[in-house]
Amino acid sequence: MIEFRRDLHRHPEISMHELRTSERIAEELKKLDGVEVREHAAGGTGVIGLLRGNGDGPTVLLRADIDALPIKEATGLPFASETDGMMHACGHDGHAAWLLGSAMILSELRGRFRGNVKFVFQPGEETGDGGRRMILDEKVLEAPKVDAVFAAHAWPDVPAGKISIAERCAFGYAGRFSVKVTGRGGHGSWPHLCIDPIAVAHQIYGAIQQIVSRRLPEIAPRVISVCTIRSGDSEKSNIIPDWCEMTGTIRGDRVEVMEQITRDLKTLAEGIAAANGARAEVAARCGNAVINTPEAVAFCAEAAAKITGAENVIIDKEPHLGGEDFSEYITRVPGAYLFAGIETEETRGKFGLHANNFVLEESAVPRMAAVFAQIAVDFTEKGGFR
Repeated sequence: MIEFRRDLHRHPEISMHELRTSERIAEELKKLDGVEVREHAAGGTGVIGLLRGNGDGPTVLLRADIDALPIKEATGLPFASETDGMMHACGHDGHAAWLLGSAMILSELRGRFRGNVKFVFQPGEETGDGGRRMILDEKVLEAPKVDAVFAAHAWPDVPAGKISIAERCAFGYAGRFSVKVTGRGGHGSWPHLCIDPIAVAHQIYGAIQQIVSRRLPEIAPRVISVCTIRSGDSEKSNIIPDWCEMTGTIRGDRVEVMEQITRDLKTLAEGIAAANGARAEVAARCGNAVINTPEAVAFCAEAAAKITGAENVIIDKEPHLGGEDFSEYITRVPGAYLFAGIETEETRGKFGLHANNFVLEESAVPRMAAVFAQIAVDFTEKGGFR
C-alpha cells in the first residue's frame, strides 16, 4: 500500500485527467481474487471494483477520490512529485491507497461475509464533477443497489493514530457567488464624470462582511469569502473601467443559513450599487452538504474502535465547512464520512489541506484500510446499522 501510494504521489494528475492513476489502480485491483473491475468510468478516469461475498446480503460502497492539485510541491520528500506544477496536496494518493488496501483485505475474506462491496475510485473531486458523474452516468448506487456509503479523508488537525467522525456535518453546503458591478468608465483624471465600479465594489465588499457578523445568529456556522476581484479590460493605469467583478465562496451547515446569505448578498449589492448610480448583477449557486447519518456515526465508531481502540475514536461535534462531492452519494444513501489523523509532533500547525508542504503520515494508510474493511464486514454481517 505504501509503495503504491508513493508511486501515485510521484505522478500526480489533476481532476478528470487521472489517466495513469486510474491505470495503476485498475492494474492492482485486477490482481485481487474475486474483484470485478470496471475502468474508464465517470468521464474516463474513474475505476469501480465490485466484490461479491458468499451469498445474498447488503451492498456497501467505499469511496476514495484520486485527483491531485495544480500546486508546485515543496516537501522535499524523496518521492516528491515529478510533474512540475502538480502535487497531491490533499492526500488523495493516500485515499486511493487505503481503498486499495481495504480491497486487498476483503478479497481474502470474501468467503466469510454475505453481500457485496463496491470500491469506487472517483476522479474530479476537486472540481466537483466526478461524484455527479459516478452517480448519474455510471449508476454506481445501482446494480447491485447500495445500502450504505462510506468515505474518509486524511486530516492534518487530527492526531496520527486516531479516527475522527463528525457527529453531523462532515462537510458543509458549499456555494459560489459572483457580483458584477457595472458603472461608467472614463479617464482617471475626471472621476466625477464616471461611475467608478471599483469604488462601488469596495463598498459592497465591506458590507458583505457584515452578513456573517451582523445578520446571522452567532451560533450559526457560516463563511463568506471574496476570493477574486478583477475589473476592466485595459492594462493602463489611468482608465476607470466600466465594470468590476468579485467572486467567492459561501459556506454553512444548514440550508436556511445558505438561503439567508444569498438573499442578503443580493439585497446589499443591488442596493449599494443603485445608491451610487451603478448596477449590480448577483449570481449564486449552492451545492449539497455531507451530513452523516446518526446511526452510521455510532456504527463506524464501534467498527473503528475494533481496529484502533475506543480511546482513539473521536466524535467531533463541530461542523466542518469545507466542500466535498461525496455529498452526491450521502444525500441519496445513508452513510458516514470519517477523518484519518495524520498530525504528528513534527507537523503540528505547519500545514493544512492544499498546502505545498502537505505531508501524509503514512501509518494512516494501513490503519484506514483496516477500518474500511471492518466497516464493510460488520455492515454485511449485521445487515445494516443495527
